[in-house]
Amino acid sequence: MDRSNFVPLFALVSLVFSTPGWAADNELYDDPPPEDAAFVRWLGENAAPEILGVSMPDVQSGMFHPVSAALTDGAQAGSFYTAAVDSKGHVAVIQEPNRADRSKVLLTLLNISDSPVRLVLLDHNVEVIGNTAVNDAGGRTVNPVTANLAVVSASGAELGVFDVQLRRGQNLTFVARSDGADLIENRFGPNIEG
Repeated sequence: MDRSNFVPLFALVSLVFSTPGWAADNELYDDPPPEDAAFVRWLGENAAPEILGVSMPDVQSGMFHPVSAALTDGAQAGSFYTAAVDSKGHVAVIQEPNRADRSKVLLTLLNISDSPVRLVLLDHNVEVIGNTAVNDAGGRTVNPVTANLAVVSASGAELGVFDVQLRRGQNLTFVARSDGADLIENRFGPNIEG
């Protein structure tokens, strides 16, 4: 085949990939996190306060936002932090367990209630995450399964019951409050710039 036939084809391909449509497609994705990223989220209905010395974006709460650890007041690269109003009305910043094994499911129990809590397998009363102190987080990696889990207070009261179908690579956070518990599937928002 004559090489001169490839010149118009090359020109056409070059034209297609340099169009505004191609550029717009690349804008669909957020920038990758910084190399020294820490991940910070706000759980609250009101505007987020400054967390670890960083102003949070004015977006929906519950999303982790990557930020360079160098821009924060003490965050560690690779760590995850959640800030929320605790049972006494103060903003608590809680470092969450490490997320090491992506082949499993990470369950995190975040306690902003007024007493220790634990996460149990409801049908068998088997402890999944042990006693988690006030304004602290506990975690455990598990295999993907279907289960009924409950957040239980120190007095034995069920704060919330959750029927979950866990998938590989999924990270779930159970948030214990004095008046109940919520389940949040971890999501990520745009980077926080300095």
